[in-house]
Amino acid sequence: MRPATFALNVYQGDTYTWVFTLWKDRDRTDPVDLTGTTPKAEIRDRAGGRLMLNIPLNVQLPNVIEAVLNREDSMKLDRHVGKWDLQLTLEGGAVATIVRGNVNVMPAITESAP
Repeated sequence: MRPATFALNVYQGDTYTWVFTLWKDRDRTDPVDLTGTTPKAEIRDRAGGRLMLNIPLNVQLPNVIEAVLNREDSMKLDRHVGKWDLQLTLEGGAVATIVRGNVNVMPAITESAP
């Protein structure tokens, strides 16, 4: 299956939460069971390039993955376009990439307190 496309538009210094709800069917009546699944998401400067950030993830059973980017981590991102994806390692060891996309970073103007 081909991963869905979702761009992360980040303003340096801001906080973000992205929620991905996974369904087996188009009508969204049959949730994917994430029990025993290990999610992983990374931002890189380009596909196969330098790792910029591991995105912290929270799983809410049965079928929700929450990606959280705090202020400190958003400040670490370079001012350019990067790439990201979200992969699931299933109980049997199979890996499935479910979403990917560009990371668009805009530089902060106002400095916020840590």
